[in-house]
Amino acid sequence: MEIRAYERERDLEAIQRIWYEIGWIDSEAGAAAVADFADTGSCLTAAIDGEAECMAHTSQGVMRYVNARRNPRLKPGLLDEIGEDLRFCAVTAVMTSRIARRLGLALQLTARQVAAAALEGVPLAVLGVFDLGFYDRLGFGTGSYESMHRFDPATLRVDAPSRPPKRLNKDDWRAVHGAMMTRRRGHGGCLLPEPELMKAELGLRPGGFGLGYETDGTLTHCLWFDTRNVEHGPYRVEMLAYRDGNQLLELLGLLKSLGDQVSLIEMPEPPDIQLEGLLDQPMRNRRNTRKSDFAASHQALAWWQVRVLDVAACVERRHWPGNEVRFNLTLTDPIGGYLPDGSWGGCGGDYWISIGTRSFAEHGHRAGLPTLHASVGAFSRLWFGVAPASSLAVTDDFRVSGGVRGAASNAGSGYLLERLDEALCMPRPQLGWDF
Repeated sequence: MEIRAYERERDLEAIQRIWYEIGWIDSEAGAAAVADFADTGSCLTAAIDGEAECMAHTSQGVMRYVNARRNPRLKPGLLDEIGEDLRFCAVTAVMTSRIARRLGLALQLTARQVAAAALEGVPLAVLGVFDLGFYDRLGFGTGSYESMHRFDPATLRVDAPSRPPKRLNKDDWRAVHGAMMTRRRGHGGCLLPEPELMKAELGLRPGGFGLGYETDGTLTHCLWFDTRNVEHGPYRVEMLAYRDGNQLLELLGLLKSLGDQVSLIEMPEPPDIQLEGLLDQPMRNRRNTRKSDFAASHQALAWWQVRVLDVAACVERRHWPGNEVRFNLTLTDPIGGYLPDGSWGGCGGDYWISIGTRSFAEHGHRAGLPTLHASVGAFSRLWFGVAPASSLAVTDDFRVSGGVRGAASNAGSGYLLERLDEALCMPRPQLGWDF
């Protein structure tokens, strides 16, 4: 077995075969999209007898991290939200052929790709999962739930748009990518700047089409759909881009206008929006359509995972205007076991951390502070706002020892959990970009 960087002339046909074997493509158009995809980002392969049988692909982007600050324009004690971006590594595809299963290749390749990003100074990694648990072995922790709604578009309580939309097809990939890059993002919202990734993404959806609106020749807000039943749906919203609330309402109105023919729309809930509040009698419609081919529903699924690569770089991004919280951290990171070349040992170790207006993490421990013992996956979930410390202490590898109850810099174990709940309370992270 040989681990090597992807080379198009040598490896493309084998990579396309893997995609066929796992069912991700079923046409020549899909194979062409795989070629476009593999030419972007970083692609690593594992070869058996000279043929690539496993691949791990990554692309680098930026992710929005929302902080709290005191705003002098608001009433005393009220907080305002600000956001800043940090670099992240998106693990965009990991797949293994039929003959290379259970050899540990997927974990080895993914570990190497994550390590390469860490050595480049990227502080965070995120991946979509086929199921939860597998990538825990590389230190990833479960992300937040994404709400998926299935509804009759005719039940949307919004006005129909006053102007016709622009038709979009896969040849409009640059425009769609531009709209996604300039869309409104909340906490966790990510951007993948390589436009060729969008070209590949649209090519992988042969039944896809888009509708959107332009301003001065620039696509500002749009929807991209995929469907296997063009006549009545379901239509699945694969991408949603808008810059403000009025644009979102115009897109929802566009969905409503499709309700004369389309019986069901499936779409993720937009960031910071409660979609059911814009639907007419959602509970009644769920009851009345139960067991139908067009059954309305609302489901929540955690489809992505996250892990910190650089503790200090991530911690310093948190700005908390409340009383400073100080503690020691003993962090465990399993990824080194999947890197036999010793290229990176992970970010485990001892730190002392301060969370405040200027947060920081330094190597070592300080006497008198309580110590948080955590896996890197659990700590990543805490830092990203996926789950509070008090919950992680129940469900994850996450516990506090030592310290004396009292001031924030000398807090006991229960008190530290309470303070962390306050200092790392953030909106639910939503990526807004499926990969």
